[in-house]
Amino acid sequence: MFAVERINIIRSYLREHGKLDVHSISEMLNVSEVTVRRDLEKLEAEGFLQRQHGGAILAEGDEDQPERKEVSEEERRCEADREEIARVAFLMVKDGDVIMLTNGAIARALAHKLGERSGLTVLTNDIAVALEIASQPTNKAVLLGGSPDAESSALFGSLTEATVQKFFVNKIFVEVDGISEQLQMTVTSQEKAALIKEAMACADERIALCEASRFSRNAFFRLGPISQVGKVITNTSVPERYKAGIFAQDIKLFTSVNAFEGGESP
Repeated sequence: MFAVERINIIRSYLREHGKLDVHSISEMLNVSEVTVRRDLEKLEAEGFLQRQHGGAILAEGDEDQPERKEVSEEERRCEADREEIARVAFLMVKDGDVIMLTNGAIARALAHKLGERSGLTVLTNDIAVALEIASQPTNKAVLLGGSPDAESSALFGSLTEATVQKFFVNKIFVEVDGISEQLQMTVTSQEKAALIKEAMACADERIALCEASRFSRNAFFRLGPISQVGKVITNTSVPERYKAGIFAQDIKLFTSVNAFEGGESP
């Protein structure tokens, strides 16, 4: 990975999270801590960050510094929905698995839970996911190269798509941003759609993650029919007509931990 790529990733991560630690970044980027410190020195000289013992924080007054804001009831509900989906997905991961998580809030919640597993290799384009996995002593993160997107803190582009073709994973968890009435999966950007299409070709098992509130929504960029995946994880509040449509295509649907534990083991 070139220095400019590393620095862009560090910038993107700091803009979203406000702080980082050297060890996690070095593990995620597969470079030495000395290399990371040199990158931080350059960014400190630019006034972008302030180095601290073992890491760095976003500089005071930086125009991209995240603002603290009150969490609304709607945001709390969405967070609970994501946690519910992540709990089910966690049960589908076994020690020693090689998996991929595409970027998104559910993927980040799942990554945190994976600390309870061991021997995992997790391929991802999500910077926060990679950092979370890198902080877990018995698991390994592989961050795809590419161009950082500041809004999503994820990597996209032709390099990302070319790199993912070099891997094969047991399971891929694809986070989609909408599922239409016709059971077409959609995502928020063309770059995300392109990456997911390439990544799904490299996976033995494909699992879609989608909040129930995003059914009946179109996220502008078409990913393809839901028949491309073998399993769908969502919330218990998903409308019955979608359940019927998914079952009719012989796709397994999981809506809660209880349903997972009481049904057929994946």
